[in-house]
Amino acid sequence: MPLWERQIEEWLTEKPERTAAADFDAFWDETQSLTLSQALNPEIVSVDYPTKKIAAYQVSFDAFDRGRIQAWLLVPTTSRSEKLPALIRWHDYLGFRGRICTHLTWALQGFVVLVPDIRGHGDSSDLTHYSWGNNKGYFAQGIQDPQEYYLRGCIADGLRAVQFLNGCEEVDPDRIGMIGDGLGGLIALWTAAFNSEINTIAPISPYPCNWERHVVNGTSVASDEVKIYLTRYPEQEETVWNTLNYFDPINIVQRVECPSFFPLGLQGSGAPAQDSVGIYNLIEGEKELKVLPYDGPGAGIEQLICWMQERLKP
Repeated sequence: MPLWERQIEEWLTEKPERTAAADFDAFWDETQSLTLSQALNPEIVSVDYPTKKIAAYQVSFDAFDRGRIQAWLLVPTTSRSEKLPALIRWHDYLGFRGRICTHLTWALQGFVVLVPDIRGHGDSSDLTHYSWGNNKGYFAQGIQDPQEYYLRGCIADGLRAVQFLNGCEEVDPDRIGMIGDGLGGLIALWTAAFNSEINTIAPISPYPCNWERHVVNGTSVASDEVKIYLTRYPEQEETVWNTLNYFDPINIVQRVECPSFFPLGLQGSGAPAQDSVGIYNLIEGEKELKVLPYDGPGAGIEQLICWMQERLKP
């Protein structure tokens, strides 16, 4: 048996222990209530694009609390008589939504595709007031208080993206999927945990997961940013872990009920593959783990296409 198979077998026996605070559910109930009560104020502007097979739009809607989310919306034009399945595609940390051509793989299959910039990335703004001032990188922003922490807005924006799609007349609300890379994978997990309207998810190397182990052992930008903060303010270590526990997927993925597909490339990722498998183990619903031992992040696209087609039926 290859070494990687022995590693996976060992990891599949591990279930990370929850670290949720006593008011974890109340915190997220309040966040969801605030998210859903805030007006979206959507704007949709047509974009001239050189193909007749899709209609392309530049869209925007209000981010959670403050700011504005900017996104691409791609709508297939081949079948306007029936509602279509939809995908929300979230990029990774320090990335952006890319060009329209990047997402034609999905749109030309018959999916309506919404591709937002995560808050503070690309053209999306982050106007959250961080009372402790500015720190290096978003993963340290607001880390003294769960109410202000950067990831709270990211997760809330994931819920607002679903709201936006449900307002699109072309979209079948019973066939909405979500794909996310890295930080985008974390957003996908939390959105599916909170919103039963998500029918499928594919978290690709989601991170950060199992926060304390990730910060201590990980090599990601997220772990570096938190370690830099703790180097400056070692007396705040307990406060930091308390905040991060509100945003650790190990405390929420038990609520994910929709089918989940985990493409797992074992090479060259800042997100430890062991953490992805730990999250996979905690999901109780239908799930599939596709291990690609000699590939890195982003591998397994062909398998993901087939999996999404089978379930959302474009």
